[in-house]
This record gives sequence, C-alpha cells and structure tokens, in this order.
Amino acid sequence: MEDNKEQYSFWDRICSSASIIFDAFEVLVKYPIMFLPIFICWIIYAVTIIYFSYYFNWNNIPASYDLCLVFIITLCFCIIFSVSAFMLLEFIQQIEMGEKTNLFKALYETLFKNFIKAFPIMVVWAFIWFVLTIIDAIVNSKKRDKKDQNISYENVAKTLSGYKTLSLTNLSLGLIKAGVRLVVFIIFPAIAWEDEGTINAIKKGFCTIKNNAVEFTSGFIQIEFACILLFLPASVLFALSDSFKINFPKEVWIGLIIYIAFATTLYLYLQQMFAAILYMWNKKWLQAVKIANENGTKIPKLTDIKKPDLLDNIPDLL
Repeated sequence: MEDNKEQYSFWDRICSSASIIFDAFEVLVKYPIMFLPIFICWIIYAVTIIYFSYYFNWNNIPASYDLCLVFIITLCFCIIFSVSAFMLLEFIQQIEMGEKTNLFKALYETLFKNFIKAFPIMVVWAFIWFVLTIIDAIVNSKKRDKKDQNISYENVAKTLSGYKTLSLTNLSLGLIKAGVRLVVFIIFPAIAWEDEGTINAIKKGFCTIKNNAVEFTSGFIQIEFACILLFLPASVLFALSDSFKINFPKEVWIGLIIYIAFATTLYLYLQQMFAAILYMWNKKWLQAVKIANENGTKIPKLTDIKKPDLLDNIPDLL
C-alpha cells in the first residue's frame, strides 16, 4: 500500500509539472504581450547568427582573436535572452499585483533594477555556452559540407534551427545547453521578485531545483519533447532535401524560417514560464512548511499546495 502511495505521489508530481506547461499556453492566449520580448530577442539573435555565419570574414582578424569574439557574441546572446526572461517575470509580477501589463515598465525594471545583479550569472552562463560551442565546433568540423557554408534560404533555415546530423554527442550537447538555460531561468525570479543579490538568488534557485527535483526534471523532459514536436516539420523538410535531394522553392524555405522564428520563441517562452511558476510554487510551499512547523502540524508536499495560476485573480507573490 505504501509503494502504491509513493508511486502515485511520483506520477502526481510529473503531472504537476505538465500542468504548468499546459497553463503556460492559456496564459499566452490571454497575455500575448509575453511573447513579444522573446520574439524581438530572437530576431536580434537570428540577424547576428546569419551575419557572422555567412557575411563576416573571419580571415580578417587574427586567429587568436577568434575565440574572444565568439565569447563576446555568446555573452551578448545570454544578455538578450536574460532580458527577455526578466521582462516575462516583470509581466507576471504586474499580473499578480492586479496591474495592467506594461512593456516599458517591465523593460525599465529589467535594465535598471535586475540587470546588474544578474550580470555575473549571465557571464557564467555565457562561459558554459562558449565551452559547449567550442566542443560542438570540434565535433562537427569534419561533417560540414562546403555547400552548407554558402548563403541560401535553406542554409539559413538550417542554421537558425540548429540543424545537425543526429548523433549522441550532438544530442548531449543540446540537452546540456537547454538544461543550463533552464537552471539560469529558475535563478532569475529571486532577483526580479524578491530583490535578492546574485549569491542568494543562485542559492534560492538551486534550492528550488533540489526541493522539486522530480518536477524540474520531468518538466525539462516534457519541454524538450514539445521542442521535438515543434521542429518536426523543419526536420522533415531538411531530411527530404538532404536524403532525397528534393529541391524546394525558396518560398518554402522562407515560410520555414518564419515558422522557426515562432517555434523557437514558443520553446523559450515555455522554458521561462515553467521556471517562473515552479519557483513561485516552491515559494508558496516554503511558506506552508514554515506555518506547519510553527503549528506543529504535518509538513505538506508540494502537490498539497495550490499551484499558482495567473488567470485566477488570486495573488501568489505576497
């Protein structure tokens, strides 16, 4: 009987993480403005990637400067995606406080209240991303076809989607990048919502992951599965083009690039929203644990606490 109870609890926790993801879609329908900062940041990312992949002449700079430039570019990517994450957190706080979502207020709070505290985290994130990028470049250097280095709508679509030959190494690198990004996103709420410093925010972020390891892991896996589904159309087109030598008109590739823009934005939104809600839920649970300890009552599980809901008009950030 005890084993069945533990099993139920385990699956209940997995379902809880899934419910966060499903709720994220409902929130997006009501508050589409949450999509905007991430989409704008993706456009900046895409333009930068295209320029340095196809137009920038790397031979014009000394080889010793290549790595420095790659790190600076990676740091810039971490900064813009962090800005989008903080703006989403500010939107959530505005909703929780019963205010109208204000894009400019969210941007102001992000740049002038949160940025300095979060910058060291961005640097660490950039360094990890940089190291993984170097490993990726080494692993895939011999697999690149010269025709893939020429600018074309198809190659741009492949570049922006992160399309690579399926292998255990590429899969592992992709999952590590996604996992590190999700960890970073779960650290940020302590800065945005509780005005914590860098070190305390990191501690609270990892404490949230430790307290909710099942929810965090299952949520991560579910989001990555959603990513596979989102990019399935692109994968099919790339496979048809590469394996069956089917030449699609440029309109197809342009349409695919637009689709990739929205698919990537949605994927990042799911990661950011999942991290935010899980952090908020853990915060409510810690408050319930404190009350239980004070009253000498049974310590509740996370699933005993009502999951935060941005659409129920009940503030969860008190």
